[in-house]
Amino acid sequence: MELYALYEVGVVRVEVKTVNVNSEVFKRNFLGAQPPIMIEEEKGMTYSDNREIEGRIFHLAKEFRVPLFEKDPTVEKSIQNLYRNFKVFLQAKVAHDKGKRQPSTIEGLPPQIAASHNKLVEQLAGIDQLLAERKSRYIVGSSMTEYDCELLPRLHHMRIIGRYLLNFDIPHDFIYLWNYILTGYRTAAFIESCPADQDILHHYKEQLNIFTNQRETLQAPTKTHTLPEDVLADIRRHGLDN
Repeated sequence: MELYALYEVGVVRVEVKTVNVNSEVFKRNFLGAQPPIMIEEEKGMTYSDNREIEGRIFHLAKEFRVPLFEKDPTVEKSIQNLYRNFKVFLQAKVAHDKGKRQPSTIEGLPPQIAASHNKLVEQLAGIDQLLAERKSRYIVGSSMTEYDCELLPRLHHMRIIGRYLLNFDIPHDFIYLWNYILTGYRTAAFIESCPADQDILHHYKEQLNIFTNQRETLQAPTKTHTLPEDVLADIRRHGLDN
């Protein structure tokens, strides 16, 4: 997503191509490297290692004075371990719901699973409060940073996986957090780099060893980039949707 963030401010031109990693042409040109691979045609450079790609993006941001990697200890502390806390809750609740046709409700969960849920919600509440205090478009300020490139996809994954596997949603009264998500849904860097709902779900099901039936694999790809109506109404009532 960082590369798309540079694209959005006009620093680079990005063209994404799907490749067959098993084709002889791919193997011959890239010597067995695995995607993602970044090619900088003007310089004749190919980056096939994640660290090389990240390093090149960092230098491009620095060269063109884009504050993509601006540091903010408060934000860092606020979002630290968010994904880990989500995964702890996810794994515990999926194990609890094993064999059930539908995910159980959040109410009435065993104490240990309820504690993991509450810990996640408390951290989301803290991020919502930080966004309320800052009143900025993105979490650090008016420009996208690496924190947004980390946080926005993870919040989106929580929405998709929460809906399909957990019977969970980000609390609707966290309107500053929801408004931040809405900003992501209106940002080209997020839209272009965001997988389809089905791809996100399939990825998590593979990690959790959950069976995917044939009907799911045949579904047309969809992308959820809208908010619940009551949340959107609250955002507008508070004058945040601008």
